[in-house]
Amino acid sequence: MRQILIIVCLLITIVAISQPKKKLNARDSVLVEYHYDSGSKIFNPDPVYVFPKASYGWTKSIDDKWLIKTNVLPLYCLSSDRKKLKSKEAKVGIDNYQYMAFYQMTIDSNEFLIYVKQYETGSYEYPLTKKGWKTSNYLYYSVINKPLQTDSIHHLNLDTNLYYGFTILDEGVFKNVSDRAYKNPWDLISANMQLNASDRKLVVQLERKDQGQLRFLIYSIHPIFEDPIGIRSDWKIKNQSIYMDGTLHRLHYTILDKEWSSTILP
Repeated sequence: MRQILIIVCLLITIVAISQPKKKLNARDSVLVEYHYDSGSKIFNPDPVYVFPKASYGWTKSIDDKWLIKTNVLPLYCLSSDRKKLKSKEAKVGIDNYQYMAFYQMTIDSNEFLIYVKQYETGSYEYPLTKKGWKTSNYLYYSVINKPLQTDSIHHLNLDTNLYYGFTILDEGVFKNVSDRAYKNPWDLISANMQLNASDRKLVVQLERKDQGQLRFLIYSIHPIFEDPIGIRSDWKIKNQSIYMDGTLHRLHYTILDKEWSSTILP
């Protein structure tokens, strides 16, 4: 019996050795390529693109009218609901931003973009009685491989909601940061960064309108779990996040296309 087991083990070993080695596919290559824990990260503290300090946030109301607020996506409600539109929750809205920018990082000859967004969130300590409202600042970041080329903004078709997704190599949310944390985001990011390709995407939605207007949204999402990050709150319809598809007809920020980078990503 012992001899039979030895023979079986030898046969299994021979078969295993004779099997051709698995060829790395695209995903395997990415996972191997981006293990840069020992590499020297060079961060450029000057952003390659900073979003305008003031943009208009738009949300389509329940009664199909556009609600507008500076740097805030207004709450979803009736356009006549003045109480809700002037509430404490309305100050942070569905989303908002205090600062948004893209930075550049290099490791050896590899270039990366780091998207940074600081925004405000809030909640009641006692939700049932709506007492004890507290706000805090969050700072979100995500790292992507810098594309060799992206589309020119001025070549985008008018009135077309375009949905770009870029593989995220690392991301995180820092809670309860200072008002000026965005002044030096690398202090937070560098201590936590681990570059590994994931299934999450940094989504950039864009739509050019006439008179030089540009609608946009930027956030992270998983294509299966539908869990947006980098935006203050999710919005679900029939248990499905609206951020999974073209979203700009429901809510968006607006700036002039000349205020954007000349290409989709800087």
